[in-house]
Parts: sequence; structure tokens; C-alpha cells
Amino acid sequence: MKGIQSFFQDWFSLDGFNVWKLQTPMDYVYFTLILAGGFFLIWLAIRVLSSMRTPEGTTARMAKKLRRIGGTGAQVWQNVTVVSQRGRCVCPMLYAAREGVYVVQLYHFGLEVSGSASSKSWTLAFHKDVRQEPNPLDRMDEQIVVINRVLSRAGLGYVPVEKLVLFADVYGRPQLNLRGVDCALVRQDLKQWRRQKKKRPAVDLPAVKQALEGSFQG
Repeated sequence: MKGIQSFFQDWFSLDGFNVWKLQTPMDYVYFTLILAGGFFLIWLAIRVLSSMRTPEGTTARMAKKLRRIGGTGAQVWQNVTVVSQRGRCVCPMLYAAREGVYVVQLYHFGLEVSGSASSKSWTLAFHKDVRQEPNPLDRMDEQIVVINRVLSRAGLGYVPVEKLVLFADVYGRPQLNLRGVDCALVRQDLKQWRRQKKKRPAVDLPAVKQALEGSFQG
């Protein structure tokens, strides 16, 4: 331990700045260990980020965050089929909070996002990796129609049901250029978004959750 301490003190001493003066075999050993440790930490960080940057990892992480910032009773359901008297829909993610219900479309990839409310597809890019994704808004509108029917049948027609398109790439802050889309959000702004939503009147959240869960198929 003393050898390592004296090694660092000698290397990073401001008195003569001896950082590149490898004078003994132990200096070379310590230097090699430092390089190996640095490369290992970089490799580990890349592995962790890669595991988080998957549809499954992103969904689990964002579901946990939505429940946490949603407060007491907030609930997230994944890949549920909602059935009403006159239709059904598949919701990749459904979020119930104190002020209402949100149908959620989540993207795990893309730091540059472009498109519009009326375009058939959106462009998601990360450097040279460019992907086209179908515009989700029409499908989300269909989900809202079915959910509104379920809530109305349960006597909860006053509960707001809205769209939330969430971009959650862990490699940085996505830049959004989605013309006419007012429901798109980046993960870094979730807390600010929740602070605004919490100002709305509260709904009967237990009754909302009961009605929704009663409509799930399978």
C-alpha cells in the first residue's frame, strides 16, 4: 500500500511533474495496472449502457421511473390488451397517475428525431445509424377511444386520457423536431412534466385502476 501511495505521490507531484518518469520495475507494473483498470472501466460502462439501451431495458427503467414520480398509487402496465364493448386495443405501455391516464409510446433509440404529426413515419438517428419508425399517433388515438369507453362504462367519463410519446436513449439527450406533436417528451424532462401534470385536479385513481384492470384480456 505504501508503495502505491509513494508511486502516486511521485507521479502526480506538482514539484517537477514526474508523471512520465517510470524509473523502476514497480513503476511499470503500477502503470500497466492503471491502464488495464481504465480500459476495464470503459468496457464495463459500455456494457452497462448497451444493456440499458434495449427495448426491454428501457421499458423496465422508464416504467419504474413513471411509477416513482407518479406518487402514491401510480401504476404502469406493459403490453396489455384493453377490451371495451365495441372494440379492443393493444397498449405497449399504459400509465395511470393521480390526474389521469396516459397511453405511452416509448423509444429506446435516437438522439435526433424528426417528423410531424401527419407524416407516415418518423426518423430516429444516432450518428450514421438512421431508422424509420411508423408514426404512432393514430394508433394511440385508437387506444384512447377504447380506454375512454371502458372508463365511461365504469362511470369515470371525466378522467382525462392522453398520449405520451417518450424518447429515452441513454446515450444522450434526444433532440426532437416533431412538427405539430405536443405530446412528445425526452426522459430528462420527465420530472418537470410531472410537476405540471400534478397541478391538475385529482381523479379517483383506485376506481380508474380497477376499471382498467377489469378490461384487460388474458
